[in-house]
Amino acid sequence: MEKIITALEPQKNNPERINVYIDDQFAFGISCFVGAWLKRGAKIEDAKIQELLREDQHEKALQRALHYIAYQPRSEKEVVDKLAAAEIDEAIVDEVMQELREKNYLNDQRFAQDWIESRCASKPRSYRFFSYELKRKGISEEKIDQALQAAPPEEDLAYKLGRKYMQRYAALNDDDFKKKMQGVLARRAFSYDVIRQTINKLNLERKMEESE
Repeated sequence: MEKIITALEPQKNNPERINVYIDDQFAFGISCFVGAWLKRGAKIEDAKIQELLREDQHEKALQRALHYIAYQPRSEKEVVDKLAAAEIDEAIVDEVMQELREKNYLNDQRFAQDWIESRCASKPRSYRFFSYELKRKGISEEKIDQALQAAPPEEDLAYKLGRKYMQRYAALNDDDFKKKMQGVLARRAFSYDVIRQTINKLNLERKMEESE
């Protein structure tokens, strides 16, 4: 059944959306982008209205996702969870995710590589810790393993982390220094051998600095 669009008005609180009036009655609100072709006096069928409303839901979900990933890189799982929390229809979520992948806005392999690179530079961790963090974000084990291939050796990461705490523990005796450093490295999930090697290296440097 055809109906007549009798008015199109921008929404007061959101000028990027318009209110559509059919037969002089408010019918629905819609994105200006989705409803750009609508004109006053035009005829519109119920099926077309439903199509428009679905396109509008897609556009709102897409904009929500783009806003979410604009602040910082996100994994696919994080974006899906964000959209699901907004109670967006699962089929629309799937469509939006596909669009984001095709436009290369989302790429879990790139996300994993960037995550590990950033952590190595500012917050050194063990490979096991990196893997734990990324799995929580929905990254597959295969992508994690591939990203770790470009990471520095764990011994280097442990040493870099240990050096960050050298000054803080400089006044401690050897036994207390060892215990503190063991705790620091163990909390980042480094292996026993890596922890032992790192502490031995740091202790040697401590003694060399003290003798200067």
